[in-house]
Amino acid sequence: MVPHFSSLTPAFQLHFYLWFKTYRRRSLLIAPDAQSLLHQVLGEVCARQEYHLLDTDIDKDNVRLLLSLKPVQSVSETVRFLKGNVSRQFGLVLSDQLKASDSRSVWAQGYFARSSGKTNLEAARAYVDSQTSHHGYRGNWTKPLNFRNSNFKSPSFKFDHVVALLDYHLVVATQNRLPLFDETMAPGLFNYMITIGQKHNFAVDRIGLLPDHMHLIIEAVPSLSVQDCVLAILNNTRHWMTKHYSGALKQLNAWDVWEPSFYAGTVGEYSTAQVREFLRSVG
Repeated sequence: MVPHFSSLTPAFQLHFYLWFKTYRRRSLLIAPDAQSLLHQVLGEVCARQEYHLLDTDIDKDNVRLLLSLKPVQSVSETVRFLKGNVSRQFGLVLSDQLKASDSRSVWAQGYFARSSGKTNLEAARAYVDSQTSHHGYRGNWTKPLNFRNSNFKSPSFKFDHVVALLDYHLVVATQNRLPLFDETMAPGLFNYMITIGQKHNFAVDRIGLLPDHMHLIIEAVPSLSVQDCVLAILNNTRHWMTKHYSGALKQLNAWDVWEPSFYAGTVGEYSTAQVREFLRSVG
């Protein structure tokens, strides 16, 4: 399959809480010069990579960050840049402190990452579940338009040294907002969405399908940017629709199936406001 979409226009709000621990939980960040260097390097990396640092809490043996990222940026790459640059500068500037504490590096292996957003995950799920009635559709025929994955379990992915719970609310619209989808197409499309997720390392939690747009809640691996995830969804479902429903595409002149755009918002157990309140309380 040749991908139809290669770049997209996004609207987004992507917030991530990250937690790094020092090597063997040693008090490497307690000294003022260590904290000053950490703030400096974090600021430089965020400016260079265009991360938006929303909040920071530095303790003697760990650091907590709240970051806003772009859809093309993955959590794992962000962590690699942040931890790698801090570790490198500590080795150059504060090597005596590392030696004195018998530490090979500033950081322990791995990290904790959790998405957050305007609302929490349960509120986002309820919103997706309510979309058919929200748009005025009523009756038994609407039931197939709502999908809850009975096999979905969180965390959906396990990694060595990493705990990552990254949930996204995605919205994609049909080409020119044409009324393309119906209850007949929905079950097969939903099953295919599960297959796409298995291939591209995201898990489908639930879907709300409307004639001219689709809402999804998914959980993804940290190495997957949200734009890569959406591209996989749009390109693969376009291929599936062309194969199975070319008549409907021809009738509506909707061969692209989708608009080359999307909305993506992170959601999590806690809202961004709650995460910020927590960081300020422990700081």
